[in-house]
Amino acid sequence: MNEKKELQQELELQEFQTPKNQQLEKLQEPNGEISSTGNETSESGISSPPISQNDNSNNENESLNITPNKPFVSMQEELQNLDIENIPIPPTIQTPKIYKNTNNLIHSKNNLSLPISLSQENIVKLDKVDIESNDQVNSNTDNNNNTNNNNNTNNNKNEKIGLRSKIFKSKIFIKIRGWWWHRGISTYIMLFYIALNIGVGVHMFYNMYHSDIFKFLGLSFCFSRTAARLINLNSAVILLPVLRNFLSWLRGTIVNNYIPIDKHLNFHKLCAFMLFCCTIIHCVGHYISFKKINDDVLKIDDGKSVAGDYLNININNFPDEKYLFFKSVPGITGHIMLLILILIVSSSMWRIRRPMFEIFWYVHHLFIPFYILLCFHGYSKILKKDPQSWMWIIAPFILYSIERLIRIARSKKRVILEKAIMHPSKVLELRMKRDNDNFNFKPGQYLYLNCPSIAYHEWHPFTITSAPDDPFISVHINIVGNWTRKLFKLLNPDNKLGLIQEDLKSTQNRGKRRILKIDGPFGAPAENFFKYRNLVLIGAGIGVTPFSSILRHLKNQNDKQTNADENHLKINKIYFIWISRQKNSFQWFTDILAELENDERIDSILEIHIFLTGALELDDYAKIKNAQKCHITNLHSKTLFGRPNFRSIFNQLTQLHQREKIGVFYCGNKALGKNIIKNCNKFNGKNNCHLIFHKENF
Repeated sequence: MNEKKELQQELELQEFQTPKNQQLEKLQEPNGEISSTGNETSESGISSPPISQNDNSNNENESLNITPNKPFVSMQEELQNLDIENIPIPPTIQTPKIYKNTNNLIHSKNNLSLPISLSQENIVKLDKVDIESNDQVNSNTDNNNNTNNNNNTNNNKNEKIGLRSKIFKSKIFIKIRGWWWHRGISTYIMLFYIALNIGVGVHMFYNMYHSDIFKFLGLSFCFSRTAARLINLNSAVILLPVLRNFLSWLRGTIVNNYIPIDKHLNFHKLCAFMLFCCTIIHCVGHYISFKKINDDVLKIDDGKSVAGDYLNININNFPDEKYLFFKSVPGITGHIMLLILILIVSSSMWRIRRPMFEIFWYVHHLFIPFYILLCFHGYSKILKKDPQSWMWIIAPFILYSIERLIRIARSKKRVILEKAIMHPSKVLELRMKRDNDNFNFKPGQYLYLNCPSIAYHEWHPFTITSAPDDPFISVHINIVGNWTRKLFKLLNPDNKLGLIQEDLKSTQNRGKRRILKIDGPFGAPAENFFKYRNLVLIGAGIGVTPFSSILRHLKNQNDKQTNADENHLKINKIYFIWISRQKNSFQWFTDILAELENDERIDSILEIHIFLTGALELDDYAKIKNAQKCHITNLHSKTLFGRPNFRSIFNQLTQLHQREKIGVFYCGNKALGKNIIKNCNKFNGKNNCHLIFHKENF
């Protein structure tokens, strides 16, 4: 019985020390032979055959560490010869098993359990080892706590990163980021200008509030005088954004990198809005003040008037209220200037400006008498103050006068009209002979055109569609207004389509060849295309004209370069998108597009996408099927029917051009422009791709 207990204890010890994949329960027979307890089942669930008495296989020898032809050594003898000090320490501290019989358990300093009888010395060692073990457990607990703290810190960091990613991907942040890229700087400039108006107004209001006249006229006087100061300020600044030659020069300087010159018209409109609002406030304030002055003068006979206490108010020469309103110099000049501003603002509206540009042009030039009247507006000295408006506007007015003199001198010479071609969809192409010495322009710029036979003083802006290297200057005019209709009738009285240059070169009509004058060129947003390696050119209808000059220029530059030339085109990719309602609108520009498609080097960087939004005819459906070329444009690029999905387009662009800048240039109507800039803002910054939007003032 004792031998069986000892064998059981030895087997338990062997089971504890042996890994699970090597656990085999063995019984030691008295004669030293080994036998199995029966059919053992492995971890995999497969029954193992019984081990025979004479089985000395390699697997058995490895599992039992028995050397063949060597007498068997009992387990007690092996344990006595075992060097406990040299037992390798496991990588992690194992928690010892707890046995009911403590006589068979001892903790060594290596944390191994050995079946040795418990002695007093071993008990002491056990206590020490228990203390050390507890210390180790405590240290492990501290390490675990530190690990948990680190994990919590990492989790907090991950939560912060997740919060940042949520913020960066939020719709509000995307809108703010897109707004900053497209309107941030210009908005800051406009906000600064508004703040400047507020600062000047507050300073003036404070001074008037603490003056003696305030006690007599009240707040109406403060508001009218504050508005007068702001009228002078805005009248001086409003001329600067319309100095076209000066702005064109600035585009070639470093200033163009910091000031959004393309937004000059928006700034001009802001100044006009401030000027108009301040004029209304000034007039209302004076209406109230004049009424108070008249009422106080009527009280002089009763001895109740207080006007005489304020000697700086000269009211003795103004017998009644009507005289102040309609007979005095401030009253007459003020009402005339108010009427001029109302006419200028109303004629600037899109519904009037677009179809009747000549009305807009003539009415806008009423600003000249406005400035003259402004200088004499305070001449009568009702409040005994010298007029100060001239000091505000003298410098800007001199700059504008120089600008106009340059235009007049440059536009005296008439140009020779070489060709006049009437394209479908009411597009008139004019080709003029170029004087290389006096007219150098960049792709995307525009000029002003004048026809003295129609109106001597009317100048109309048109985008230059020819390239700088072409021997001619061309413009494409959409026949939509009165002036363009008159020009078309002058050149083509028979209303014929096609080339009409034979009539121009004939002896009878030779005088028609010098019927035009040009002024320019002037800078435009499209001329910034060279700043980007990737371009998206979007034109709606006749709005494709700025990109005609750009594509022609790229073709001419490519023709000049040989295959061995190292100066390749700097542009990496061009996505050209043209949208039109009528299929005939594409005909006048498809020739240059076909040439670009046939050029291998240009075709490799140019993608043409043409969208037709109008209805198709039945014959068009039959021609579309199995066509090698598009029958509408005669291009290899297929014509797409419907409106472009700019959300999908910009999403794909941000994936194709990661960590790059893309210049998005648009010329067309406002409704489509709002859709484009909305999607630019939405996808701007995605994959670190920045979409920079430039809108032509169309």
